[in-house]
Amino acid sequence: MTERLRPLVLSANFGDEATGPPGAAGETLNNTDKLPCPFCGMHSGRWQRLVAAPRRGHDCAAACVLCYLCRHLERPRIDEEAAVVWLPEMSQPALNVTMREIHLQLRELGEDLYDAGRLRLDTPERCRLYHARSALSRRAAAVASRLGTDKPSELAGALCRLSPGAYANRAKLLDGVRLLPLGRFYTGNNDVYPEIVDSWRGISKPPPGLAPVRPALPFRA
Repeated sequence: MTERLRPLVLSANFGDEATGPPGAAGETLNNTDKLPCPFCGMHSGRWQRLVAAPRRGHDCAAACVLCYLCRHLERPRIDEEAAVVWLPEMSQPALNVTMREIHLQLRELGEDLYDAGRLRLDTPERCRLYHARSALSRRAAAVASRLGTDKPSELAGALCRLSPGAYANRAKLLDGVRLLPLGRFYTGNNDVYPEIVDSWRGISKPPPGLAPVRPALPFRA
């Protein structure tokens, strides 16, 4: 029986997540690399981050870092890690899975995970990845016209100012608003996202003798 995925709603941490070891919110679990993320269903690799349901600190879930970002817009360097976009035709988990695949393929090609402008467009594969990521990034302008910003930090500030009732209704208030991972994830001052993607690559490697299966990207040139 397939386990039902948890809803993934853009959130800011009001301090009610689980605290204390071993269930501290944001704790990295480096010994359980086969756990699927409860929000997107993908294997998290050796970089799961514990997320608790709001005001239910006992109900923790080991999320992948991309889904974790969605639950923690208050992170100190969130504006370097993600952007807010308008993408009502794609769910947040689907967007995270898409960006994960884009980053996996970029890493396999030895390309920078963050700076799309430096991608060499000398092969059909690189062109396809560039245009897929660019199509998603362009949706930031549409969300800025609706919310007045495409910065996750400013959205986090707005969420923090909501009344408890309005905050509980944020899924409807933010319907169509998504968080686009940009290819960075900071632990202190260190961007560890390349290591995270390498851990995903290790999980996704096919058995010897079998070619890898690549899912089709939803955006093409």
